[in-house]
Amino acid sequence: MNSQKVRDWLEIIGIFAVVASLVFVGLQMRQDHKIQLSQAYQSRTAAAAEWNTALAANPVALSGYHKAVEGREDEISSSEYQALHRMIIGVLYLYDNAHYQYQQGFISEEFWNSSRDNMRGWLQNETTRKIFVERINVQGRPEFKEVIRALDAKVDADDG
Repeated sequence: MNSQKVRDWLEIIGIFAVVASLVFVGLQMRQDHKIQLSQAYQSRTAAAAEWNTALAANPVALSGYHKAVEGREDEISSSEYQALHRMIIGVLYLYDNAHYQYQQGFISEEFWNSSRDNMRGWLQNETTRKIFVERINVQGRPEFKEVIRALDAKVDADDG
């Protein structure tokens, strides 16, 4: 076999080796992305569970929340309002995080739409809406603030 044929065969083998390594890198990247999605989901689940557990363990916040939901805003004590306020700050962080992860492609459009619908529910209650709108002026990323403002305007339009 002459040296030219050997070189040609070595080049062909080299090309196949490069293609195989690129396929391997692609598969590895796909697996890494799935792992990242799983970790993001786990983090969101843990944060939501922690938030719900904290609410359930705080009778003052829970009482204020129930009064707000039942339309008894005038019965909410100062301590209940403060506890409810802190609770809503926590929920805003959860939603801001969900929005950020949606923007980064770590959560589905379906999950984000569900989160946005839940936020809209918070904005349909007079007491929680007041806290949402007040807090969004000092908390959250600019993109998330726009989401809240748009939802608030939509709630206004639907009420009008």
